[in-house]
Amino acid sequence: MNHSLIRPGRLEDLPELQRLHAECLRSYYYDDLGDSEEPELIRGMNAVFVDRDTDRLKGFVAFDRVRRSQALPDSAPSKVPLRAAAISSPGPAGRSHFRALFEHTHRQLPLQSQGYLFYALTRQGWLRASLKESGFDQCDAVRFYERRSSEVEPVSQPAALRPAQPSDLPQLAKLDAAAFEPLWHMGVSELLQLQRDCRIEIAEAAETMVGYSALRLIADGSRPGTGSAQLVRLAVHPGAQTRGVGRQLLAASLCRATDLGFGRVFLNTQESNMPSQNLYESLQFRRRGRAVPVFVKRVEQGQAKKPAQ
Repeated sequence: MNHSLIRPGRLEDLPELQRLHAECLRSYYYDDLGDSEEPELIRGMNAVFVDRDTDRLKGFVAFDRVRRSQALPDSAPSKVPLRAAAISSPGPAGRSHFRALFEHTHRQLPLQSQGYLFYALTRQGWLRASLKESGFDQCDAVRFYERRSSEVEPVSQPAALRPAQPSDLPQLAKLDAAAFEPLWHMGVSELLQLQRDCRIEIAEAAETMVGYSALRLIADGSRPGTGSAQLVRLAVHPGAQTRGVGRQLLAASLCRATDLGFGRVFLNTQESNMPSQNLYESLQFRRRGRAVPVFVKRVEQGQAKKPAQ
């Protein structure tokens, strides 16, 4: 007899969900969503694993179906990041539970010709094993850099720089789609959110957008020079690369951080992106910490089916 049940989460599951995350060693929250509340996760695309005998949660996963960007090519899949997970059972049983939860979750998605790209960033061993059990493959890793020097050497100025306006976002999304693979792409809705807490600077050459940067200032309320700045985005159109546009945007961001009294600038980039790493290291950025592996699984049309009634 099956004493377990998999179903979508409900708001009344919140106390059990909080208990599971508090007590479970195999618990995960995506770093960028650390301030998310559990009700947000329950209202999203999720599944819970319930013990019928005790009515206690034994597992939970939550994915976030990102709104599809109109700037993506028709063949590009829609990305679906893992937001949170928790599994109480260790070893093979836990991996099996995660796989069942994942399969239940992706069946909630409607069929679409482009398919879906599920992905997760994690160093946690139990989650990496569970993702592999569910058919995910490691495609890359995210590497972190930090710079503490306040000196910025002069660089060439191949483009004119200006702050972004809301009306620029559709064109920026097209530039972003040309510069990044679908997994890393930001559409208009994501760029709008980015603009709310970052300064987005656009590079133009011959009245054409050729690149942009996004700098976030993180003040901690202490004395000047002790806060941090994060270069959240640096993108150059493929047709304008190798001209020094990226170096110009990066140097301008560093100068702005220094002028405002922020002594530390940090960023991240893909481990496979050697041109970006070479650029950062040439401007005194140094690697910090361990890279975070990136796991992906593409679900094609016909694989994501509606749950049985």
